[in-house]
Amino acid sequence: MKLFIAVDAPGPAEFIAPVVSLLQKEFAVSLCAIMEPPAKILAPFRPLRADTDEIGEAAWRAAAPDAFLVGTSSLVKGPYVIKKITALAHATKKPIICFQDFWANHRWPMNKEMMPFWDAVLVPDALAKQLLEEDGYSGEIFITGNPAFDALESIDVLRERVRLRAQFNIPENEFVILYAGTGTPQSAKEDELTFRFLADGIRAVSRAGFSVKLIARPHPRDINPQRYHEYAPDLSFIDTAKLPLAETALPLADVVISMYGTNLIHACFLRIPAISILLPNAGRARLAAIHLDDFPLNMTGATIGVYTAALPAFVEILEKIIRDPDYRARIRKAQDAALPPHSSRANSARAVAEAIKSFLAASRR
Repeated sequence: MKLFIAVDAPGPAEFIAPVVSLLQKEFAVSLCAIMEPPAKILAPFRPLRADTDEIGEAAWRAAAPDAFLVGTSSLVKGPYVIKKITALAHATKKPIICFQDFWANHRWPMNKEMMPFWDAVLVPDALAKQLLEEDGYSGEIFITGNPAFDALESIDVLRERVRLRAQFNIPENEFVILYAGTGTPQSAKEDELTFRFLADGIRAVSRAGFSVKLIARPHPRDINPQRYHEYAPDLSFIDTAKLPLAETALPLADVVISMYGTNLIHACFLRIPAISILLPNAGRARLAAIHLDDFPLNMTGATIGVYTAALPAFVEILEKIIRDPDYRARIRKAQDAALPPHSSRANSARAVAEAIKSFLAASRR
């Protein structure tokens, strides 16, 4: 059986990458990556690069697949190559399985249009399933976990912290903040507002006598990766560009901060304190676009939500993370509850592969 896989953003590419080799044991797999970031993540599998509808359609027709596996994303400004391929798969009555790496991605404009064509959706957890059902999705839903997160649990955070701090010459008493940027073309304005608020917080903490360094990791789809140095040239930055992925830099950090996104989830898996800054005209507005009132991990206490530009309250949170072990312990306890250790969960990559295999087997009967 021939399976065609297409992804157009880093999150879906990281979700499916650990599964590709398992699928290749069961199917003849054709892999299509739209734009450079997912192509780099999937490079070991040599995906076809298809940045236009014409290339995507030609790849689909050449592969003549029996089924289509497609990742959702927040790519709201195109190119919409996966939309084109989805239409081709639907027109030829091929089974379409979507995989969702983040809650409510089906609510972005391009994905709303494709949702009626999905015969099944693979989701990371029960909340993602609930959100699909609330929106009237009637196909099959499989809770598989997100394979991109499984590898995080093999990381010895303390050992990596020592190794990386030695590599970057960072003494143990330096407080390190990792900012996971969300400066994609559709979110650059909101990301700037969020970062400038963070920069003010860092200045205030520094004036209080704490030594703070900043790792600012741009989003893989950021067209201006130097933006943070331009916004706040006075801050003390650590250049981790030689580390290929943001998550490989996480053990350096004492806290991970972003509007919202998978790097905050990564931090929780690694039991590193994390803060989601959702200012009303920035992160909160972006979440509202997919009808989420809050970043889900804020609601469990696994991440700390900041919802107003009240700088003293934000600085207080940072200072408590710096000097209050009981506060850090409470965060860790919430992370343990929200994201249990791998030993209590199924292997997500295997769960994804089995869900695909069983659904396609049933669809052929």
